[in-house]
Amino acid sequence: MASNFETSIHRGSDLFFDFSCNTCKGNDRNTEAEFYCRDCSKVYCGKCSEYHNFLYQKHVTLDKKNISKWPVSDATFDVREQCQVHKDRKLETFCEDHSELMCAVCHVYSHK
Repeated sequence: MASNFETSIHRGSDLFFDFSCNTCKGNDRNTEAEFYCRDCSKVYCGKCSEYHNFLYQKHVTLDKKNISKWPVSDATFDVREQCQVHKDRKLETFCEDHSELMCAVCHVYSHK
């Protein structure tokens, strides 16, 4: 049986958020960011924010009530713009032969 934390994460979820937690995203989890750290320039869900605040007590974090002070662009990129092979890369190039968007790495190695 999954823990409460695990079940709240929506592992592999297709949900789209305005901002997705940077830490969770790095661990292949899709969670909505609830806090923005101005010092780190990253966004965190509630659970990750607790760890962040414990480690970086002098950092300034802003909750969603202050979302107007968050960066205009997401500190992470939209999952719809994410390469499905190289999760840390944006879709940057269009392959006309295959009519698909891909990251530069895929383009160089798979679509010469």
